[in-house]
Amino acid sequence: MPSSCALGSALLATIAALAACTSTYGKPKAYDYVPRDVVEIARFEVRSGAEVVGLLLQLEIRDPSGPLRYWRVETTAGAWAGHATEQGRFSRRVPFREDEEDLGMWPMTQGVARVLGIAGPVRLQAVEKPASEPSARPMR
Repeated sequence: MPSSCALGSALLATIAALAACTSTYGKPKAYDYVPRDVVEIARFEVRSGAEVVGLLLQLEIRDPSGPLRYWRVETTAGAWAGHATEQGRFSRRVPFREDEEDLGMWPMTQGVARVLGIAGPVRLQAVEKPASEPSARPMR
């Protein structure tokens, strides 16, 4: 049977070894979670024939690493219908889901029509922002 002195020494050595354990990776990367300004760059009415069927907004996130531009498709009621990247990849918002439905890559007018569920062709008509809005308004 080992002596209590030997058990005490072994326990002390184990505790010392565990206390000395440190990560070899250094400090974890600190992420910057500060909100970014999102500004409207351009606005277009989406038209099917003479009827306005939606709105297309070009937006920009003011990130310290550089601006990030994307497009948001809205219904005539102002609901977000979907998004598009600068590269032309479209996605549609789906009720009660966190992620969006990927619609693939399309030319702008075809992608917007798909997001809004319009079978026929659409055209985009540039419109002025309302006078009450500055040219680069934060959209937080």
